[in-house]
Amino acid sequence: MDRIRLKRFCLLAIFCSFTLFVSAQEYVTLEQCQQWAISRTSANVQKDLNDQILKASLNNESSYLFPKLSINGRFSYGNVDVQYPHPWADDVNLARMQYHIGLDFEQVLFEGFRMYYGRQFARLQNEAEIAKIDLSLNEVKDKIISVYLNLLIVDKQMGIIESVQNTFNEQIKRMKVMLQEGVIPQNTLSQLELEALKMEQQYGELEANRESLVSTLEILTGKDLSHAVFLMPDLPAAVDDDASSRLEYALFDNQAKQMDFQRKIYLSNSLPKVSIFAAGGYGRPDYQFYLSRPDWYYLTGVTLKVPLIDWARSSGFGKVIDIQKEILRSQEDDFKKSNMISIQEKQNEISRLEKLVQLDSTITTKYAELTKTYSGQLANGTITVFDYIKQHNDELQSRMNQELHHIQLLKAKYELMALKGKL
Repeated sequence: MDRIRLKRFCLLAIFCSFTLFVSAQEYVTLEQCQQWAISRTSANVQKDLNDQILKASLNNESSYLFPKLSINGRFSYGNVDVQYPHPWADDVNLARMQYHIGLDFEQVLFEGFRMYYGRQFARLQNEAEIAKIDLSLNEVKDKIISVYLNLLIVDKQMGIIESVQNTFNEQIKRMKVMLQEGVIPQNTLSQLELEALKMEQQYGELEANRESLVSTLEILTGKDLSHAVFLMPDLPAAVDDDASSRLEYALFDNQAKQMDFQRKIYLSNSLPKVSIFAAGGYGRPDYQFYLSRPDWYYLTGVTLKVPLIDWARSSGFGKVIDIQKEILRSQEDDFKKSNMISIQEKQNEISRLEKLVQLDSTITTKYAELTKTYSGQLANGTITVFDYIKQHNDELQSRMNQELHHIQLLKAKYELMALKGKL
């Protein structure tokens, strides 16, 4: 009875330990790692700050049509000799003084569309900054994809070596029995044990590499991934659309529009300006001449300003903009050609990897069958231990190639998506 209770207790302990181990594991996907990494960047803060900068810039551009009100004061003394018909102006020095203090008001009615063009230019600058932030986020995504897929490759390799180690350990156990029975020499067993040690060493190197990759991923995501199980992502769907959505093209277009609005802003300075003004105060201002008494005054009217000489400067500035746009178009053409070449090379790589993946399964199956045959032949003594080890290593390499090609294909498809701006 006690034995039954002890057995039940052991089974319960094993079940609880397994449950705790499973619950401690966290299943992680590539998309989750990308989201965590992006959330740790300053992109959101930068976008909020750019919004604030845009509001301030738009308000600054609108200030061209805001009314202007200022206090205006002046004192002057002239040497003009005048006749003074009024008794209070007998003092020559007093007559030669002009002074006033008052308010000046001006309201621009038309400023050559300077405000409209300036606001549009500010919006374009803001859009360019946001596009640059999005480009930096794409770089973060690319980094996560590279680290994550390299980690999956290491996990697969470790799993394959662990499986092969188990096979070798079983083979070594059988060889030890055969050695005791005198069927095989000590050299055969020693060679198998040496190969098992080499695999253990290779497993240790992969384990160290895995720890390094996990640490990098933890730094990028800000998460504890020491107990995480990294899931294999599905192969992305084929991107057949040849139209590229790269953010760089949007930036080229944005820069061209900025240049157009720079030209318009500069040309607006050559357009007529219309404004109304009003001035009022107390004193003896200049336009009251020398014979008026100090008194309250006001003046109002309309101002029209038509530049005459700035057209030549505007024409020269326009030529500079045209040259800059030609340079920009050539840079865009170079980028487009380079991108098209990269896309074609990546599509060729994907085609090559797809063919390899199709053959990998058949090759690995054949190697596994041969290894099983070699195992029996080794026990019968019809082949040497070196033949068996070589066959086992060939199978190991084929299985690793199968996993490597699959993940390389996965990575190549993600890279193709990035080249087309579909990531």
